[in-house]
Amino acid sequence: MGLAQTIKDDIALMKERFPKLTLINDDGKAPSFSGILDVCDETGNWYDSFSVRLDTPVKYPYGVPRIYETGRLIERIADRHVNGDGSCCVSIDHVLLYRASRGLTIYDFMQEFAYPYFANQLYFKAKGRYAASEYAHGFAGVVQFYKETLHIMDAATAKILLSSILNRTLPLRNDLCFCGSNRKFKQCHMKAAEYLQTIGRTRLENDLSGFEFYQKITELPG
Repeated sequence: MGLAQTIKDDIALMKERFPKLTLINDDGKAPSFSGILDVCDETGNWYDSFSVRLDTPVKYPYGVPRIYETGRLIERIADRHVNGDGSCCVSIDHVLLYRASRGLTIYDFMQEFAYPYFANQLYFKAKGRYAASEYAHGFAGVVQFYKETLHIMDAATAKILLSSILNRTLPLRNDLCFCGSNRKFKQCHMKAAEYLQTIGRTRLENDLSGFEFYQKITELPG
């Protein structure tokens, strides 16, 4: 199926599932939407609504869409996972980039990331906490991701892995892993490397710089 048909089908799904979102730009490459997003429970009971704008990437569907909360119902603070311009942090970049590397349509982005984000915002408003676990703010969230998802528990290992990917010096499958575990690479950090190889050089370079700084400050005395 060609890109034009993918976009056409995606727009049709968006109109069916989110009827109050209006197509505001359809250049055949990166359609955008704006309007009202209703949040309902599983039985269709309405909870609340948000004014939003949804932009799709030029590399669609292999880039990450962006959604903005334009009605200012969400306070512009880090704890609410929204930036000053209204752009919403629906998940950590690494998860979004990995998902987009396999193709991420507008509709799937809404279903998997954006809609749950706004539902969770309403939960926070009512309960003062989020219904599910969340990533920490800033680079602490990156460290959390590496530990929880990639099972990389220290900055030194993260730095070696990132440098090896960027410099194309990863071990072969049956070579010993770089981490000194005396296990074959395929039985140790290969899955983490495969994940990171999908998220783009810029993100990896930023992570490497972050871990270099993180290691320095965590090794400072008292």
